[in-house]
Amino acid sequence: MSKKSQFINKLLEEIQKKRRTLKNKSSLLEKKIKSISKIYKLDSIEYEILLFIVMQNISPIIKSFSEELGNINSRSKKLYLFVEKVLHLSEWELEIRINSLIRKGLLAVRIDNSNPKCKAKIFEILANPKIKTEKQIRQAFLGKNQKSNLVWRDFDHLASEREIALNILLSALKNKTKGINILLYGFVGTGKTQLAKLIANKVKVEQYAVATETFGSDASREDRLSDLASKQTILSSTGNACILFDEAEDVMNRGFSDQGKASKAYLNQLLEETPIPVFWTTNNILDVDPAFLRRMTYTIEFEKLTEDIRLNIWKRVIKKNKLKLDNKKLVELNKKYEIAPSIIANAVKTTKLINGTQNDFEMFVENLARVVTKKKNVKKKKEFEMKDYDCNLINTDFDMKNLTGKIKSSGKLNFSLCLYGEPGTGKSLYARYLASELGIEVILKRASDLISKYVGETEENIAEAFAEARAKKAMLIFDEADSFLQNRNNAVRNWEVSQVNEMLTWMESHEYPFVCTTNLISSLDEASLRRFTFKIKFDFMTKEQANCAFEHFFGIKNVNLNLIGLTAGDFATVKKKADFLGINNIQELTTMLAEEVKIKNSKELQNSIGF
Repeated sequence: MSKKSQFINKLLEEIQKKRRTLKNKSSLLEKKIKSISKIYKLDSIEYEILLFIVMQNISPIIKSFSEELGNINSRSKKLYLFVEKVLHLSEWELEIRINSLIRKGLLAVRIDNSNPKCKAKIFEILANPKIKTEKQIRQAFLGKNQKSNLVWRDFDHLASEREIALNILLSALKNKTKGINILLYGFVGTGKTQLAKLIANKVKVEQYAVATETFGSDASREDRLSDLASKQTILSSTGNACILFDEAEDVMNRGFSDQGKASKAYLNQLLEETPIPVFWTTNNILDVDPAFLRRMTYTIEFEKLTEDIRLNIWKRVIKKNKLKLDNKKLVELNKKYEIAPSIIANAVKTTKLINGTQNDFEMFVENLARVVTKKKNVKKKKEFEMKDYDCNLINTDFDMKNLTGKIKSSGKLNFSLCLYGEPGTGKSLYARYLASELGIEVILKRASDLISKYVGETEENIAEAFAEARAKKAMLIFDEADSFLQNRNNAVRNWEVSQVNEMLTWMESHEYPFVCTTNLISSLDEASLRRFTFKIKFDFMTKEQANCAFEHFFGIKNVNLNLIGLTAGDFATVKKKADFLGINNIQELTTMLAEEVKIKNSKELQNSIGF
């Protein structure tokens, strides 16, 4: 007998010995494997394959032999000989059975098209002595039935969308329609997952979530796809359930290969043939492959919550958890923090745990928000307060009084402004003034708010800024616009081009006031300049304007200033300094203004970028 045959016979002998042990009617392990087979509707051969894979993992000797031979669906001649003797299958028959187990979710697909691995949950169930019955095993595979922490009225701002999604789910369950996929996408903390749960709760059907962890670690793409297939298989027999796939970007991004078990075709099949309706959620659809988006039955976009909507949710969560918090403090915190209801709920629980105060509650809110948002400063900037604004103090190449009046009387908000010129000449201040005249909110974004060191995140921040402005019907102001709209001909890196492209795309479709301010207009991309409704130059004050500004800021008339290069920003700076020092003398004030001009004319400032 050849060494190869001897080797295989030894493996056969060891497997048969192990199988005899498992076949013992008193074996709990045998009972569990049979229950798994029943739950997944395996035929006798699929059962044998599953049994063999389990034995590979629970028997060190068999595992050692198997590693020498190769994996279960390897095409090595030695393994084929073994499979023929043990399972009495040809190679192609074995391949068919392996694919069947993959489709049922018992084997996890591999992105690199290497041999599939057994679903990790199986070994968790086999190792847990508390899991004994078929019902317990089924529940272990499915997990907990999902329940929402929010209520129907929390989504009144999406009244139409939630009703459509609810009716789709009802109809799909009634008619047992395959291929139903509902995508909920948009800003973090806007309730996507909670609405998906709530719709299932409203319809009174069970909903089970695809696992995000395996053995305490983040689940891989293969693991998550396997768990989806597993739940589809188990729930298909009930016909009265749905699935929740949170963080869909894990499996729907553009990282799929064109080949292999985890190819685009594989996920397309899961989408098109799902016997159970699936709710998918993601914070960002920019990286989701369009092929998957096309297979969605219905989509709901979640924009940033308004303060009123967020406040109502805060109030209900705090009332439900019986935390004493006065309304004034609650309103204040709601203005400071744009965060998810789940953070509020966790902060409430922690505050109650230590019998804490309102200040403790705010501390916990900020602490949790920093971790979730990965930002050190999670407080909103204090809203701009418009004080007396005088158009006569800005020197532009356009009649700003006339422009303001025309914009107001037109009743239109789909305009854009490029305000360029020297720092401190009142560009941003005018934009805020115009917003107050139109009675709309201002959303101000600086380069530090948007630019990220991570590839693609700057584009996401730009998209979120426009989406927020659209949701609030607000005026969006980008200070330091040259940071985002630099000439693409001068770009060195790909991401520099993609940032400009992102800006141009949003500028083209944005329906509300958009304002860019810059003192480096020559560096702006030409395509961006063509997209602005108005391009207005802001310059230093004329002599007459400087004398008017002296009266406006210091209340002193008839001052004869002969300084060139003054701006409203210079007067504001000197005013603040003079108030601290108690100075109100014309000569001293004039000297202080001259110092501002002198510093401004230094080489360092002339070469600086910014406002």
